[in-house]
This record gives sequence, structure tokens and C-alpha cells, in this order.
Amino acid sequence: MLRSEGGCYTVPAGKLVITDEQASVSSFSQSTFISILCHSIDLLPLYQDLASKMVQSNKFRLPQNVSERYKVLPANNDIIGAAEQLVDIERSASLRFLYLYCLGLEPIYFSQLLESIVGTNNELLEFFDKNRLNPWTVSRYADELGISTRKLNFLFYEKFGMSAKQWLLDQRLKKGCELLLSTRLRVADIAMECGFSNHAHFSDSFRRRFQQCPSHMRSLME
Repeated sequence: MLRSEGGCYTVPAGKLVITDEQASVSSFSQSTFISILCHSIDLLPLYQDLASKMVQSNKFRLPQNVSERYKVLPANNDIIGAAEQLVDIERSASLRFLYLYCLGLEPIYFSQLLESIVGTNNELLEFFDKNRLNPWTVSRYADELGISTRKLNFLFYEKFGMSAKQWLLDQRLKKGCELLLSTRLRVADIAMECGFSNHAHFSDSFRRRFQQCPSHMRSLME
């Protein structure tokens, strides 16, 4: 049972529901639902590489706004199973997979929805995406944007679902892992490349994030 805007709606099995953060699932139905929270930054790659081009080239007139508070689409067991597997690997990958599926079924609606989610925040999101590996403090990012650190963290919780410091650390560690597995750069050089002030900070943070040290991670691929 889905609750949205004061109403209750029955959602049959084998359905994909797209809704906003105001919607909720009744307590007795929670065990049968899989919920994936989506933030604007999760869909930025799609907006940049695919969906924004679809909007520009679409021959149909797009609606001025997306007024529906939720959308229900069919989803067979293979689609649901693939999404579940991707969640275990990388949440944002699962979200992009599902959104591509939605675009394939209803391109006009989901192109406009993507524009409303990402397009209005595109400049801010692209700034962080472009500068995430710079060796800046959170206060430096705030200064670059001309806002207070408190305001920056508020925006991060709104758009990214976490603090600026947490998001930046996560992005830098992911890039570090990628470089460990795809290059022969020294760990110290990778640390600097990913915005860490020193090798030790990178190694300690990496170990906490991936439960193994950088050198051991690299040895697994040799």
C-alpha cells in the first residue's frame, strides 16, 4: 500500500513505482517493497550523456511540468532482479539502470522529469562533479561558490543525501580504487591525484572504506 498526498493506493506485485520523498509505504507492506533513494547527482551522468539530448531532439511537445506525484510501470522479475543485484554493487548504478528502463517505456514523461530533477541544479552539480578531486577543504568549496560552509552542507544533504565532507571523501576513494586497478601509479601518487593531502590519510581512509589496504587491493588484480 502506497501513501501519497493523503491517499492510499494499492500497488500490484511486479511493478516499479517512481515517486517523491513525501510518499511512504504502509508498515505491513514494507517487507514486500525494495526502496532506493535517488538524489540529483545520481542522475547527472544520464542527463549529460543521454537524456538531455533526447529532450532536445524529441519531436513531441513536452509538458510544462511533471504534476503526477507517482508513476507505476510494469517490471518483470528479470528487471527487478537485475536492479537488486546492482544495488549490492553500487546504488547509483542501479538507479541509472532503472531510469534508462523508464525512459525506454515513457521517454517524454521521464525526459521532462529528469530535466526537473537535474536540469534546474545542473550548474551546481557539474561544479562538484568537476572539482571533486581538487585538494580543497569544505570551506574552500564554499568560498568558491560564494556561500557559507553551513549553506554548502545544507545543499549537499538536499542534493547528495550526505555532508560535503562525506561525499567528497567517498568520491576520492572511488577514484583511488579505480586508479589502483587500472594504472601502475604509486599509491602515494594516487593519493595526491585524488585530492588527499598525504599518503597516510589516503591509506587509512581506503582501509576503512574497502576493508583492505590499497596495496592489497592492487595485488588482487595481479
